[in-house]
Amino acid sequence: MNKKIISLLIVLSFVLGNDKKKVEFNNNEDYKEYIDLFESSFNKLKINFVDSVNESEMIKAGIKGMLKNLDPYTKLLEDNSLESFEILRKGKYGGVGIQIGLRRDTLTVLSPMEDSPAYSEGIIAGDKIMKIDSTFTKGMTVSDASKLIKGEVGSTVILNILRPSTKEKIDFELERSSIVVKHVPYWGVNQNNIGYIRITRFSRNASKDFKKGLEELQAKNIKGLVIDLRGNSGGLLSNAINILDYLCERGEVLLTSKGKTNRSNKEWKSRRKPILDIDTPIVVLVNRGSASASEIVAGAIQDLDRGVVVGQNTFGKGLVQHMYDLNDTITLKITTSKYYLPSGRLIQKQDYLDNGFLTDGLDKVDSLFTTKGGRQVKGGNGIVPDIKTKRNILSPYVQELWRQGVFLSFAASYVPFNKDLKTPVVVDTKIIKAFKLFINDYTLEYKLKGEDEYLKFLDKVNMSPITINKFSRNIYFKNSSSNQQNNTIPVENYFNEIKKVQFSLEDNQRWIKNGLEREISKVIGGEKERIKASLNEDLDYRKAIDLILNLKDYYSILEF
Repeated sequence: MNKKIISLLIVLSFVLGNDKKKVEFNNNEDYKEYIDLFESSFNKLKINFVDSVNESEMIKAGIKGMLKNLDPYTKLLEDNSLESFEILRKGKYGGVGIQIGLRRDTLTVLSPMEDSPAYSEGIIAGDKIMKIDSTFTKGMTVSDASKLIKGEVGSTVILNILRPSTKEKIDFELERSSIVVKHVPYWGVNQNNIGYIRITRFSRNASKDFKKGLEELQAKNIKGLVIDLRGNSGGLLSNAINILDYLCERGEVLLTSKGKTNRSNKEWKSRRKPILDIDTPIVVLVNRGSASASEIVAGAIQDLDRGVVVGQNTFGKGLVQHMYDLNDTITLKITTSKYYLPSGRLIQKQDYLDNGFLTDGLDKVDSLFTTKGGRQVKGGNGIVPDIKTKRNILSPYVQELWRQGVFLSFAASYVPFNKDLKTPVVVDTKIIKAFKLFINDYTLEYKLKGEDEYLKFLDKVNMSPITINKFSRNIYFKNSSSNQQNNTIPVENYFNEIKKVQFSLEDNQRWIKNGLEREISKVIGGEKERIKASLNEDLDYRKAIDLILNLKDYYSILEF
């Protein structure tokens, strides 16, 4: 075992160094001394530690300790992390085709994938999974459940389902098939003939699906295209480059990478005639959840003046990782270089550029660069949108409804008894009344703005009940929910009184209706219908549509 351990550490020393035959330490001391030191420490622990030691876990901890002082993206991949990467890379897995989550501590089907075994056999969004084969799911994590449901193609799994609408328990025996991951879940056109494509990850099939959607939209002679990358944390670089290839003129430099080794220094250019007419306006939607490959697509479109970026500042991950298999079950992911956009600017935020590993002294935050058309853009801080918007902030009450999965649970119970419902869903008074009754079964735990501060204040001054009562008789808040003038209530009752009217508040009603539209649409027509419904109250999407409809504003941003 010791020989294998030392060999592994030597390999890692070479991998984490440069491409020379000899690896030199910064302090010029011989690395073998440290290998000997590690071996000696390991043997002493193994022999003398009071309890038995897990050798494999100790070695993994040693490797993780070695990586700890580097950037957060250089890490060991094993178990779930490695499985997630493999699904991203291969674009498929053996399973039954359901998205699952925990709702009120119960494993719940969030959505069955179209044409999957689960979809074909009649499993619907909102179904509760009580057992997987003979294993009860109470207390089970989503990760553990996913492991049990996935498996070899052709094998079977039995899901015991509780259907909320009928309270009936049903056994579904499902044969696992090859589930193709779909990270381009929706494309379509609106009433103004403006196209929309959402990309949720850059997995193996993403560029192929994007191309299919783009060709369909181009055939409809769309007036413009909205590409939605919000919440897209990245994925495979090759798919991001392919997507840019479909949008940009042939021969454009799309991206460069720079690192220590020759392998790390590379340039990508567009290689083919674009699918989308080059004069068709493009708006890219981003937010702080847009990272890595998403930032490459948005940033290249911005730098080449191919379109306008709308939303919030992106995450700021512009580092390249390569994968090194250490054995059959463990892979080492190493940051090997940095990405630079067509203007020459760096995507990576400053956070990890000052640690001595990721900077060559040339990357300055907020350095100014110019786009193809001469516009100034900043580097070293993610992608800054051409038009900045504020993200929608839901009230604590509506956030709690989402957190507990109330909208989906209601939709799963309501739709089967209202078969006349169809998309697009119109949330009328009947649905609102039914939903208000439905949430009476829920205990909603949330704090209003200022409530935490008030409670901390009481704790800080350590008031006795008598002092609190005296205090509350002298300090009042205006009751904004009352129509009576000068109507005030004691401070300790203020938050309780306000909570009683949360359902009826105008802004909450707007987002409650939107939540119901989305989840009822999902139960009726799947994820595509849910996405369509979500755009109804989407201010960023509306801004994108307005830009395309008002080309004077669009081109003024591009300074054409």
